[in-house]
Amino acid sequence: MKKIAVVLVLAGVILAILAQYALTNDWMWFKVFHTLGFIGYIFIISGLAYFSLWFIHQLSRDEKNRIKRYYHQQHNETEG
Repeated sequence: MKKIAVVLVLAGVILAILAQYALTNDWMWFKVFHTLGFIGYIFIISGLAYFSLWFIHQLSRDEKNRIKRYYHQQHNETEG
């Protein structure tokens, strides 16, 4: 899934750059490239959202494991 997200971000960047290039050079099919640029922005946002959610998930998993170890350690101290 990470590879797909990276490809989406890179494709989005390429489409957004192409749309800006079409705008600055006044291409005849500017409307088509403008639409592709918008799709590129959606790709960029989607890919970055995936990585943000993945990072938050990693942090919460690490915190959950830390809490488990802490309570397990506390439980062993009260028994022993």
